[in-house]
Parts: sequence; structure tokens; C-alpha cells
Amino acid sequence: MTQKNISKDEAAIYDRQIRLWGLEAQQRIGNANILIAGLRAISNEVTKNLVLAGIGTITLLDHTLVDKAEVDSQFFFDQTHIGMNKAVATCPALQTLNPRVQVIVDEENIQEKPDTYFESFDIVCLFHSDIQLLIRINEIRRNVKKPFYAADAFGWIGYLFCDLVEHTFIEERSKPPPPGSDKSQEPIVTRSTHTEIYQSLAQSLEKNWSNMSTKALKKRVTPIAFLIQILMKYQLKNGRYPNDLDVDKLIKEKDIWLQALGINDGSVLDDSLLKELGLYQTELVPVAAIVGGVLAQEVIKVLSAKELPVQNWFFYNGIDGSGMIHQL
Repeated sequence: MTQKNISKDEAAIYDRQIRLWGLEAQQRIGNANILIAGLRAISNEVTKNLVLAGIGTITLLDHTLVDKAEVDSQFFFDQTHIGMNKAVATCPALQTLNPRVQVIVDEENIQEKPDTYFESFDIVCLFHSDIQLLIRINEIRRNVKKPFYAADAFGWIGYLFCDLVEHTFIEERSKPPPPGSDKSQEPIVTRSTHTEIYQSLAQSLEKNWSNMSTKALKKRVTPIAFLIQILMKYQLKNGRYPNDLDVDKLIKEKDIWLQALGINDGSVLDDSLLKELGLYQTELVPVAAIVGGVLAQEVIKVLSAKELPVQNWFFYNGIDGSGMIHQL
């Protein structure tokens, strides 16, 4: 992309953001080119927040059509959009939110895209995608050393996975002036540079919990982590998502699936959470809004290179309202 500087008008519009994360960070955001693949309620939240933040270019990739259920769960759609391509239907609303952002519509099937298609974007975000596709595109992005995100929200459950390969960021810490100094003196700010190394999705799914006791697992790890591991391993084994009958079988075989993760006590994962897999095609707007909001914030962190982004999973449990970050 051609790098552009922030105009006076943009400086006025994004004044609060520039004060928050600085002019250089806002300029990086304004030059970023992001792919959003798979348009759902969760990706609506992400695109809305990024467009309002002044992202440079967003490409919407989706070959599917709007149906009645999606009108009920996605705020960019209404009854007139039923039967339209989702990317086409979403584009005008995003342009209205911020006409300065370039929104590109791609109606092709992501499964038919060549590897080279995914290499040029600054950040790639996939939503509600099958595990084979996630692993494939994650590896493409690792080869070009660029950020990759996968996220989903179904029933009361949501997650996001982040692979930045290698990410350098600036950490800022402030402390009060020393005793006896002028009360009007500003806090002392120190800045330090850190680099984080990330794992791929395939590597992360191999996480084995056998080195932790049941007590430690229950105290320190959200059961949603086990649920998502089982979900993705089920997809790898069977080539599809579980349906209602599959979920009943998964519950009966729960101990076998947990043992494959190195867990010998089935009490770490309640059967009621496994039943949420039966709602895999169902979106609840509040859950999608929370997880999508977190993901948009993480993208801004990466582009601004300030603060440590998620390393490397965020799990949300809408049943008890808990959200936890785990490095797997």
C-alpha cells in the first residue's frame, strides 16, 4: 500500500485517539489493510470498531447470502438484504460510519482462494471457519511473518486465537514523582521494548494438561479452553462440526476426549458446556459484541505496537460472564 500521512481534517476527527496512542500509531492504523473473512454478528462488531478507529482499508470476504436469522442477529442487515451477498449488504453501512475508510467487497469463496491472496494483508481475521481452513491460512501468514486471528461466538461461548509470530511492543509504566517534589509535577513515565514469540494454531491445539493437578485446572483454567480444544479436535477427526446427535455422543465420551488432552478428571468440564456445541450455528448478540469488541481492541494494540496483545487465546463464558486469557 501507498503510505499516507494524516490530514488536518483526520487529525481533528481522530484527535482523542491520537492523544491516547499517539500520532505515529494513528498513522499506522490509517495505513493498515485488513481482511475480514466470514461475516457474522461477531465480525460486524470488529469491522464497526475498526472503521470508526480510522483503519485504512478493510476487505470483506464472504460468498454466502443473508438469511432471516442473520437479519435478527446482525445490525448491518434488514429485511431488504435477505438473499443478498453478505459482503455487498454490509459495505454501505460501513462506508456511512466512516467514508474515509476504503471498503473492498469480495464475493468469492474463501476455500477457492490461492495462498498468495492471504499474504499481502497487514492483518487477517477469520470468523466461524472450519479448523482445516484456519490451520492452512495460519501457516500461510506465519510464512510471511504477519498477524493472524481466528474468532467465533456460538451460544453462550466465544473465543479468539491470536498468532502474531513475533511481535515487538512498547510497554509504558508511570510512577508518581518522588516525595517532596512539586505537586504539579507530572508522573514519571518509563518506556521499555519487549518481544513476544507466538505459537501456531496447530501447535497450540497440542497443549497437554497432564502436568497440572485437577485442583489447579479448576482454579486457574477456564473450562472453555478444554471445550474449544475438543471442538477443534472433533472437526479434525470428522471433517465437520458436531450436530445435536454428535453432542449427545460427545457427552457420553467426554472422559475419552479429556484424556486425550492429558486430563483424567471429567469434573473439569461440565456436561452443560458441552451441550453448547449443539448451538454452533446460533449467535447471541451480547456474546458476539463482547468477543468482537475484545478482538477489535487487540487489532488496534498490534497496529499501535503499544501494550502486550493477547498471548494467545481469549475465552469468554457468557453463562457466568467470565473472560480469561490463556497462553497455550
